[in-house]
Amino acid sequence: RTQRQVSLPINNAISEVGHVHLYLQELGQGVQHLASRVGDLPRLVQRANERREAIGAGLSFLPIPRSYYGAITVKQLSREADIQSGLAESCLASLRAAGFVDSAGIVELDCTREQILAALPKEAPEHIAEHVLRARYRNLRLLAGDVLNEETYLSIVRNRILLDVQDGDLLLQIFTTNILQRSAGEEAPFLEFIQRICSKRQNPTSGEPLPIRPGCGGFGIRNFLTLFLSIEAAKTSRSLAEAEQAGDVEGVLHYGRMLELFSAQLEESSPILTDITDAMTAEAAALEAGDDSKVKQHRAEKAHGQQELQKLSTKYRDLMAELRRNHHAKATALAA
Repeated sequence: RTQRQVSLPINNAISEVGHVHLYLQELGQGVQHLASRVGDLPRLVQRANERREAIGAGLSFLPIPRSYYGAITVKQLSREADIQSGLAESCLASLRAAGFVDSAGIVELDCTREQILAALPKEAPEHIAEHVLRARYRNLRLLAGDVLNEETYLSIVRNRILLDVQDGDLLLQIFTTNILQRSAGEEAPFLEFIQRICSKRQNPTSGEPLPIRPGCGGFGIRNFLTLFLSIEAAKTSRSLAEAEQAGDVEGVLHYGRMLELFSAQLEESSPILTDITDAMTAEAAALEAGDDSKVKQHRAEKAHGQQELQKLSTKYRDLMAELRRNHHAKATALAA
């Protein structure tokens, strides 16, 4: 394979929940999206964003919540900076007051070490600033480690790019908002852009370089769920903005809570998806080695991860259903 082929995968809805089912229901069979591989995804997205801002037209991309990339909490800061929880709480309170950390623990992307140090309490050790700044891309770094430098991490966050890792290989991925849309609110096709960063491997016996595997970095298994949640979060954000503009206090509370649930599901699902990805990688290696017992073991691990993911999905589906019921009941009571 030269990795220049065109692939035509077929997506089929496995349930009545999700983007694929809605697409088929509204538009029927057809091309859902086109994917293209590029050499420098952050640069492409940055240029597209700058062009859209300059001329008022062009590609726009799916808004990924900042919580996907990382946030900071009292418990996290206390543990990672090795400080008492009281001091961690005082530090975050000071940073919030200075406008460098919001109520959800999201750190201002363009703040500097000097600004953080100036905002921290006098008794706070200087190394806390490093943990605060790293929280801007903490989740990405947990996945990719030191493969990428801070500048690249921040470029990924600034351009709201998705990242996935499989067996040391990285996948950068982004989706546009709908294109060729007939009217607002209807399903429509979209574009996908990816960049693969393939690790250099050697034969453990001979030391000779191994060929780059087709599809290195995987296909964004974590990001399928992120895509769905982000689509729903974007819709909810619009509803929240409308409620705020209309002065609908109950609506603001309702849609704000919905956004919290989407972010929480995203955070809780990440380690489960990591386990599934690791099991898939190990299964492929076992198949290549002809080790049937290992294949069976890793398939069982993958199945277990899928079961855990389904449990989590059910949990948040029920929480969302309860939230909607309560909102409907309050609306009905007010109308009466």
